[in-house]
Amino acid sequence: MSFSSTSFLSASNIKLSFISAIILSSTFSYSETRDVAEQLSTNSDIGFISDEFYVPLRSSPCPTCKIVHKGLKSGTKLFVYEHEEDWSLVATEGGYRGWIRRQHLTENKIARAILEENSNEIERLQSENRRLELDMQNSFELVESLRGEIASIEDDRIKLSKELTDIKLVSSKEIALNEQNQLLVKHNHMLQEERDVLH
Repeated sequence: MSFSSTSFLSASNIKLSFISAIILSSTFSYSETRDVAEQLSTNSDIGFISDEFYVPLRSSPCPTCKIVHKGLKSGTKLFVYEHEEDWSLVATEGGYRGWIRRQHLTENKIARAILEENSNEIERLQSENRRLELDMQNSFELVESLRGEIASIEDDRIKLSKELTDIKLVSSKEIALNEQNQLLVKHNHMLQEERDVLH
């Protein structure tokens, strides 16, 4: 695609005028503009700089008026207060207040800003997912550890139960032997008494 020399010179003049306006303009006091923005922020709509470029913020609705801010980046959030022909009175979150062309405003966030927000949200969710996976892995390891402890406790229970059974068996045998011993002692006494009677 080619351009005529007249179009090229016109574009160059516009660019030169824009640069000259920036160099020759003065800015408002930051504290003053911030105070104004705070006073007006309660009665405003929300808008965003559209497209991918920087928009100058001017003190009045005209292309040659003083520049309050040299360039608001596309996607910048603005408080919109009023419109005058093709100009809009806005203020930034940082406290700057002035006029910009309405063509540079959009009610919706630009795709790049949405993409950045979505990318940040995806990154946050991925980080959260990694944390949850780590927590789940730790939970699995804890469950396996508890299962091992339960198995060990069950083994100890079985051993103790067997030992108790053995002790009961030994005790019952000892009791039986003791009873038999007592019977033998009694029988021995009886025999001794009978022998004494015979003598």
